[in-house]
Amino acid sequence: MFRYINYKKASKLFLLFSFFIISFEAFGIERSKNEIKIGVFMEDLEQFGEFKKINNSPLGMFPENAKSFYDKKEISQKEFIRIFITQKGLMEKNTHNVILGMGYFEFFYMQQLKEYKRSLETFKKKYPKINAATKKNVHKIYSLNKARKSMREALGLSLENTPEEAIERYYVLYKLLNQAVIKETKLSIEDKNKTKLHNKISKNISQLKNITDDRISYRLTEKKFNKEYLKNFKKLSKNLKQAILIKDYELLTSFIIEIDKYKNINNSSLLSGYKIAEYILQKIKNDKIIKKYEQDLSNAKFDVFTQKELSILGDITKSMKVNKNEKSNEIQLQIMNLENSGIPVNRFLEVYRDELNVKLDDINLQVASASKMKDWTISDWANAWKSPIPKTIIDEAGIEVSLSPDEIESIKAQLAMKNFKELLDLDSFSNLIQNETKNFDNIAENLDINSDTFGFSFTLDDFARSFGDTYGIDINNYSDLTDLANAQHNANWSVEEYAAAYQENVDIINALQSGSLSSFDAGKIAAASNSSLQEVADTIIAASSAGVSVDLDSTFQGMGYDSFADAVAAYNAEHGTNYTTETAREALGQ
Repeated sequence: MFRYINYKKASKLFLLFSFFIISFEAFGIERSKNEIKIGVFMEDLEQFGEFKKINNSPLGMFPENAKSFYDKKEISQKEFIRIFITQKGLMEKNTHNVILGMGYFEFFYMQQLKEYKRSLETFKKKYPKINAATKKNVHKIYSLNKARKSMREALGLSLENTPEEAIERYYVLYKLLNQAVIKETKLSIEDKNKTKLHNKISKNISQLKNITDDRISYRLTEKKFNKEYLKNFKKLSKNLKQAILIKDYELLTSFIIEIDKYKNINNSSLLSGYKIAEYILQKIKNDKIIKKYEQDLSNAKFDVFTQKELSILGDITKSMKVNKNEKSNEIQLQIMNLENSGIPVNRFLEVYRDELNVKLDDINLQVASASKMKDWTISDWANAWKSPIPKTIIDEAGIEVSLSPDEIESIKAQLAMKNFKELLDLDSFSNLIQNETKNFDNIAENLDINSDTFGFSFTLDDFARSFGDTYGIDINNYSDLTDLANAQHNANWSVEEYAAAYQENVDIINALQSGSLSSFDAGKIAAASNSSLQEVADTIIAASSAGVSVDLDSTFQGMGYDSFADAVAAYNAEHGTNYTTETAREALGQ
């Protein structure tokens, strides 16, 4: 157990990244006991893809002598191990390398499909009656593909895109972020401790969210769910207790206590609660946790990019806008689900927004339960709209005119109604709300019926026309304005125009630093290793030397052991040693 990792064996290692899953999961269908124990289903394999050599890669990504797929795979493996393990502490500073590591990951993933082809074929033929070895190997591919999906979605790609397309996008963004001027802030001991505690709480919340999600989708048995949930909830409670004197976390604690009551009663509400908690923690980190590193892209040079690369950067910017809108819809759905369950999450969010000064700018519309919304007036709809709107317009004579309170209320109410109707059109809405879907549909129908009787003093069409007058654009209605906004992303921008637009890619940096992209469960690094306990131990030691903490119980449970103690006993039997759990922890640097 004392040997440090031999990187010649690194080809046998997997990295299981637990990236924050932003996409909305549909509720699982009923599964057999055998299927639940496996935790990976036949339909999952459809998303894995098939092995195919990646022949093309961006110039500069690899040394000139790396010609073959094999050469590039070997380099890729070493590089993402360096980026995500041995130099993990530098990820916050070197965000460009994180993006580049995602490109290297594509090569590694493809190689794993090749190595485990036989296990995947066996899984298809014998499912759900498969042996432990096949289950273990398929689980590895499942976890890797989950990470691949998250990485791609962060930049507006899907599993439908080819590896070459994904790698090209990663590398272009790497070229941009590599130009950032890094500004370092010296943190006080208090700031460091607060950051450390915040990260612990965030990790706890993420684990509870993922466990609940797996239970809903029938990837965990009830027994295992209860065991894992209790273990992680105890860790969360301990860390929240340490932060209880900070009002942001004091309020979060009361919310967690409330949603915990729904465990095994309404896991849908439990999941929504943890997603809201995760969202709040990200906002607290953005607003109140001092960052050690800041990246400035204001002086980035765009003449180093080809026209094709500029177009790719444009697609990335567009994707960031789309992702932001999807995130807003996602959080609104979670709010709606909790309000329908009788959890007053809106009051909780209002305290964060108004009293604790946490910016919740992703929430355009603050919805409520169906029973409340069916009786909403114009004022209620207007108050539900949280995004800012212009307070002045330009009239036909070119004179700036201030909007009256009634006109502002009219615009806000109409925007809220339009946003609400868009929510109802989402596939995930019916999956989440279930029994309340019809009630919400009735609200939308009533809005359509009564929109003419609301007596809006200033319509969205009026607003759109005033926008057109201001900028000398022929806009007749709100639909024209929407079309213009969508079309601008496909415009033939000049290099200078690109330069003005791409500071928005700071959003990606913020995402990396808030944990939505870069965080992963280090405890799963060793659990995903290919074979022996010794190699697992070597991996944990390497992670420890890099300052990465490891959840040892979770790690070895991933290898098929009931606990870390059982793994230690197996190691002793295999090597003739006499480690206790305490001395084994010390040997592993934990």
